[in-house]
Amino acid sequence: MPGDVSFSGAGYERVGSEVTCVITRFQLRSVWDLLRLHRLYRQVRRDARQRCSGLLHAGFLVEGPRTFYSFTLWRDDAAILEFGTVVQSHIRIAGRGLRATFRADVERPEIWSTQWKLTAVSENLNWEEVDVRSLVTTP
Repeated sequence: MPGDVSFSGAGYERVGSEVTCVITRFQLRSVWDLLRLHRLYRQVRRDARQRCSGLLHAGFLVEGPRTFYSFTLWRDDAAILEFGTVVQSHIRIAGRGLRATFRADVERPEIWSTQWKLTAVSENLNWEEVDVRSLVTTP
């Protein structure tokens, strides 16, 4: 076990932060669902940017012809809760995502989410559209 706990296992400086990341993986029934859900995702992202001051960044990452990830960075947990209550398009469209991921053979949707808290950053944290530096403190 390394003696210096001010650095992460990857060698990044540990920071104090409330910044959080939510990643949701969608395994779809068809490539057509991927195209359709990307269009709907863009609508929800646009609405979230307009209504949620705590949304730092949102991305759509494609793993394969029927699999994608929604990746969002938030100022803090309160920003995620705000998103869940004020972005009506997310509430309205979420059911479509569940239907597109539903697997009859296992009788459930093929979708899961994780939430991660920012605990360390590399020295070269430069991201033009996202100001994370102002949201972290060094010990």
